[in-house]
Amino acid sequence: MQDVLERPAATTPAPPARSTLKRRRNPRARWELTARIAALSLFCLLLLFPFVWLVSQSLKDTNQYFAVPFEWIPSPFRWENFTDVIFKYEFLHYIGNSLWLAVYAVVVNILSSSFVAYGFSRFRFPGRNALFMVVLATMMLPGQVMTISLYRFYREIGWIDTFYPLLIPKLFGAAFEIFLFRQFFLSLPREVDEAARIDGCGTLRTWWHIILPQSKPVIIVVAVFTFLGSWRELFGPLIYLTGEENRTLPLGLLYFTSPFGSSLPMLMAAIVISLIPPVVLYALGQKYIDKGVAIAEIK
Repeated sequence: MQDVLERPAATTPAPPARSTLKRRRNPRARWELTARIAALSLFCLLLLFPFVWLVSQSLKDTNQYFAVPFEWIPSPFRWENFTDVIFKYEFLHYIGNSLWLAVYAVVVNILSSSFVAYGFSRFRFPGRNALFMVVLATMMLPGQVMTISLYRFYREIGWIDTFYPLLIPKLFGAAFEIFLFRQFFLSLPREVDEAARIDGCGTLRTWWHIILPQSKPVIIVVAVFTFLGSWRELFGPLIYLTGEENRTLPLGLLYFTSPFGSSLPMLMAAIVISLIPPVVLYALGQKYIDKGVAIAEIK
């Protein structure tokens, strides 16, 4: 009796999950799962194929670049392409210009777009919906349509070859970001505003101290979209920036090609460097980008 009491109780193994049992009993479900994984793996390889090609070409010299048949693994590796791009061609200067322009666009666009969206979502005034439709309609208008008139205007006031044509329009917000902020603000209860008003907050303090702190998901979504849009913007800098000192990163990439000759391995190395910030940013904000689609469908 004592031995029985001292004997450790046998642990009963946990029953397998119902889905696992069903998969074991159903070979068809197992094959479907295997085929699904194989298809997704093949699709991922197809997506990664251009990036692998890009990295391989960035580590070659000109002869290796045009070699036939194609060599996936360069021999030898030319790591000097990256150091030459950064130091010899002063690519860091172009990255710096694009970086501070993108940071400025993120900060200003969040503040201006959220402020405009706050008015559309919280205040009732005649023509509110019609005015909001007009704001959304500006997304249908290609930027190239107004290029000539804007260029003539900026030239008259002496803004060509300055950053002002890229900075000042950001102060008025962007239609898509206004739409995202408005949809999110509509999901916030109006009782929050009323409570803030009872506590003595005015309109600006309610927007700054009450609404914006609760809008972290949409702020991150707008920040990611705005940064990526500014980082890869080529058309505006190409039209308004003519000096080498003011070149942004997309303009710097054009520097490696010309009608008289091109350094394609250097260009590939520069593209790899320029892809690092957006890839890191997308990896960090991926779940918020997915939320951005849900925010647009809130109401």
